[in-house]
Amino acid sequence: MENTKKRVLITGAGGMLGSAFTTHCMEKKYNTRALDHAALDVENRAAVRTQQKWSPDWIIHCAGIVNADFCEENRDACFKNHVEGTQHIVELAKTTGAKLLYPQSFLIFDGKENPITEETVPDPLSVYGEAKWEAEQRVRKELPDALVVRMGGFFGGEEKDKNFVGKFARHLKKCLDESIKEISIGKRVWQPTYTKDLAENCVLLLEHEKIGVYNMASHGEASFYDVASAMVEILGIDDKITITPSTDEYKENAKRPDRAVMENRRLQEEGLDRMRGWKDALGEYLSQKYFKELF
Repeated sequence: MENTKKRVLITGAGGMLGSAFTTHCMEKKYNTRALDHAALDVENRAAVRTQQKWSPDWIIHCAGIVNADFCEENRDACFKNHVEGTQHIVELAKTTGAKLLYPQSFLIFDGKENPITEETVPDPLSVYGEAKWEAEQRVRKELPDALVVRMGGFFGGEEKDKNFVGKFARHLKKCLDESIKEISIGKRVWQPTYTKDLAENCVLLLEHEKIGVYNMASHGEASFYDVASAMVEILGIDDKITITPSTDEYKENAKRPDRAVMENRRLQEEGLDRMRGWKDALGEYLSQKYFKELF
């Protein structure tokens, strides 16, 4: 089927990940219907059903409450959004025969086993992780040909970026404006992963008609301290502000693993790993116009 005729429905298209998928699918000339929360609330079964007439070939389900700390305090809302919302999308995929891509979070893991492979058994530490794991299990049970991609913690979307890189960039700007010379950052370890890379590699899997579970994260690992240090260097402000390691982590409602590092085993075995080292991807991201204007 030609790209121009492949119909791609993207939920949560206004978010960090959804916007990256939208950009990539449109660049590849797919017939893309990108719906943000205002255009499609996945918790509303009737609203989801209205997409049956459009009959998508692929559904990329990015919609979801991504604030893990909010989810910790609002369990019912979290499960309604992630589990019921995903169930509605599963029903849509069944009705239309669409291939479903379910992006999964590394927060379904407790970090006790590293590296994390596709065979590692999830054991969430937070309500958000529990809901995402429950949703994945429903997807895999009801849609055996679905594609589930477990992703490293990501950055992307410039002003949409509500994760560490985006928030820290804006914090750096504030510190510079206030002549603050030093910032202490914690040392929890993760894999900073660019949403652009995730979108491109996921679409590659869809094009190869892959199914089942894949890990997908940037190569290498980094602490928040490492990422912050790299950011001031890349942004050219390391002469104005110093990053120091801290033993105090952010005060967070949702518990996260101290270290969670995924291995892209299936991608590598199948010759489909297009992910980059985290620092290379971060360098490209921070060269965007948004960050140049910010500093």
